[in-house]
Amino acid sequence: MPERFTGRVLQFTAGVYRIHTSGDTLECSLRGAAKRYAGEPVAIGDLVAVERLPDGSCRITEVLPRTSRLSRHSTARRREQVLAANVDQVAAVFAAQRPDPDVRLLDRLLAVAELHDLPALIVINKMDLAEREDVPGPFAAYVELGYRILPTCVKTGAGLEDLLVELSGKITVFTGPSGVGKSSILNAILPELDLRVGKVGEKSGRGKHTTSAGLLIPLPGGGYLADTPGIQYFEPAGVEPADLAHAFREFRPRVAHCRFANCRHRAEPGCAVLEAVADGSVSEHRHESYLSLLEAAEDAQGYSS
Repeated sequence: MPERFTGRVLQFTAGVYRIHTSGDTLECSLRGAAKRYAGEPVAIGDLVAVERLPDGSCRITEVLPRTSRLSRHSTARRREQVLAANVDQVAAVFAAQRPDPDVRLLDRLLAVAELHDLPALIVINKMDLAEREDVPGPFAAYVELGYRILPTCVKTGAGLEDLLVELSGKITVFTGPSGVGKSSILNAILPELDLRVGKVGEKSGRGKHTTSAGLLIPLPGGGYLADTPGIQYFEPAGVEPADLAHAFREFRPRVAHCRFANCRHRAEPGCAVLEAVADGSVSEHRHESYLSLLEAAEDAQGYSS
């Protein structure tokens, strides 16, 4: 009789799924009936039912229900791409410098976390390059919005123990643009990984991709890290344009005060969000990030402006 148990998907490569169980890591194939969960391919973080046959081979027989997911719209595939399943939080990793902080991308990652009801942690790496020891200027607005900020430095080890505490016992999506030091952080807290580290280009100031596929990494104290490929452009999937304002924390208390119930906060008269942008209580770059996401959501849903 086959031995049956559950495990978590760590990685998928060339038709082979690496599954983490309570006592081992197994390589499994995927039975035809289990190839999709609710129309989507099996993703890292999925809990799966596994059976081990008498010959020692293993196969996934069922994908168990997801509690959450983090996804983006895949332009190439024209559908939602689930980056990780059963996620507890998002850690958005950026550098103090080299490359310069891309706040538009940060806004997108935070909006995706908000839309999926996931807590978000902003990790500011390379603090040795910062001009000041406190939170660098581009990130100050996020402190005011109530986001957790954790400065780190791989060279000095600063903040890495605090980061491990934040990650313990949770499934965390570890994401951000290339070149900010995600792989370096992972190598520092889990040296046995020996992940390939890329360099930031001298002229472009941009990083190179060093992670080519999603990988779920078990943590020694419990929990997992989902290491995703560097993201230069992130577009949320399946978002109703009317819901997008709620992904921006500072918009929420103002939306109810707009003159029109269907206000898109673009150019409508009596828009409380636009009034807040005008008086400086909502930053222009956050509103610009919202408008960019709104346009993408409307295009995806077939709306006209």
